Amino acid sequence: MKTLLNKKVFVAISILATTFTAQAQYLRTSYFMEGASTRIQMNPGLQPTRGYLNLPLIGNFNVSANTNSLGINDVIDITKDGNDFLNNNTLYNSLLQENRLNMNLNANILSFGWYRGKNFWSFNAGLRMDIDAQINKDMFTMMRNMNGFDIESVAGQKQRYNMGNQSVNMNAYAEVGLGLSRRITEKLTIGARAKVLLGLARTEVNIEQFDLDLDIPEVPNTGNMTQEELMNYEFNEEDWYGKGYSYNAKANVVTTLKGGGMTFDENNMITGFNLDANNLGIAGTGFGVDFGASYSIFKNLTISAAVLDLGVMKWNKNNTTIAEVNGSENVIIDANNYEQYIGGDLLSLERFDFKKEEEADYKSSTKLSTTVLVGAEYGLFNNKLSVGAIYSSRFVQPKTQTELTFLATLRPSNALNLAVSYSPILSGGKSFGLALKLGPLFAGTDYMYFGENSKTVNAFVGFSLPLGGKRKPFSEL
Repeated sequence: MKTLLNKKVFVAISILATTFTAQAQYLRTSYFMEGASTRIQMNPGLQPTRGYLNLPLIGNFNVSANTNSLGINDVIDITKDGNDFLNNNTLYNSLLQENRLNMNLNANILSFGWYRGKNFWSFNAGLRMDIDAQINKDMFTMMRNMNGFDIESVAGQKQRYNMGNQSVNMNAYAEVGLGLSRRITEKLTIGARAKVLLGLARTEVNIEQFDLDLDIPEVPNTGNMTQEELMNYEFNEEDWYGKGYSYNAKANVVTTLKGGGMTFDENNMITGFNLDANNLGIAGTGFGVDFGASYSIFKNLTISAAVLDLGVMKWNKNNTTIAEVNGSENVIIDANNYEQYIGGDLLSLERFDFKKEEEADYKSSTKLSTTVLVGAEYGLFNNKLSVGAIYSSRFVQPKTQTELTFLATLRPSNALNLAVSYSPILSGGKSFGLALKLGPLFAGTDYMYFGENSKTVNAFVGFSLPLGGKRKPFSEL
């Protein structure tokens, strides 16, 4: 049977979705590292000590992840268990009813910055991907029951699974930006960056309602089975014959991709997904801006603030396919329909009669995930050491994520910067951050794993060469 997602792929995506979620697209631990070019990505009003050239591809690469339910130890358990993770009660019990996902990837293609008088100019081109999702625990409950796991108390009964209020949203796009930061006075610096966005792909899955009633088969000869045999029992195809299967669903799927998208049969029913690598291209355009400023209240105390990714992406309707389901079905499982409803791909879109909707209410524009940052820093030992804090809030779906980061930064020279941080909210106080710039090399994380089951991880690596002269004192400009 031709499908959009096979079972293993869907399960893998679902587990990863409930495991990893990103809070910020940049490395907050580097916010006060004046020798690092990364700080200007978080605030266009924060100038580095000198110009820079980030090499193509290896110049900057950042990936971040966080979850409200599972943690790193759970991921390790999944890896060890392989396909038996559905039978892992510890993992299953760690899930919440609503498991949220936000994940971000930011890859540099080319970026550089240089000083010219009081101004610092910057240019960047890169690729970005944002994923937001909310996965319902009942989906995993159904998968366990249909595979024969955890059935001791439900075998022979009708079960209802309420799997509404689920969503998956993915946007992938290229970004080309030009930034300008200017020192207005000795104390005040302001900056802005304008960004042209080129949409590459978009996928939206919105499940408003999905109620499934399912008759669970009896387990034969349970009195002769050990507890282990009962836990590992798998239903045969014949076990499902004569069982009832009914659902009520209201959901839609939207894909925007040049050179691909959902495919449909002559009755406009979904049959799968097509991708022509030779015809990939721009599927949308957009525009975004970043704003930032820093101000020295007195010699050693500086405050700063920034608003990032304020903008929209408009997707091309000609490259968009839409499928919807709004209805119900009630069947009895037999040899003719077993593969569609029980066997095959567990949550294939074909299974729920998604139909092409050319005249659907099409949302052509999507907002960027805006981030707000506010920071304060106090310099010590002639500003070679500083302590500070950052508040960040990122407006993502399904829930805005906030974090408070405390930092200590050592910066004896442009070639050597070291910072440690502690961000207690998203990690549950179970990790710390560390960043190091040594010559052209830079690496760091806001959430370093140290043995606890942290729900947040991220990593940033880069290679940057000096470009042009150093920043001059304001009195010399």
